[in-house]
Amino acid sequence: MISGALLLALLLAPAAAEQEEAPFEASSDVFADAAACRGRLESEAAKAQAARYDAVRGPYAIEDGDVRVHMVRAEGTGHRIWEHRCLGKDLSSRTWNHSMEAAEEAFTVESAVRSAEWLKKEPGKQ
Repeated sequence: MISGALLLALLLAPAAAEQEEAPFEASSDVFADAAACRGRLESEAAKAQAARYDAVRGPYAIEDGDVRVHMVRAEGTGHRIWEHRCLGKDLSSRTWNHSMEAAEEAFTVESAVRSAEWLKKEPGKQ
């Protein structure tokens, strides 16, 4: 399981420059009020925990009338994150991948040679 602090770091980490934040997509489900919508979030969180997701957080209020739940599963070299939101009685959701790959090239002999400044000097000027 991912700790709560790590989960928050994943959720709040800036996305890669070429990756835009996924928009929320409205659900076709209709709720009588915000409490009923929040009940759905509680149900989704319980299902994710029973399905042994790596992390589940929520439901929790971002601000008055904006309640969310996040569910995370490790996939490949990163995580798939699902976010469900009740904005009042309106349910919406979005999902995205968060890569854990380092932006830097993996260390190999070849990568070291490419970055070695002393190898780039002209012969006899070392």
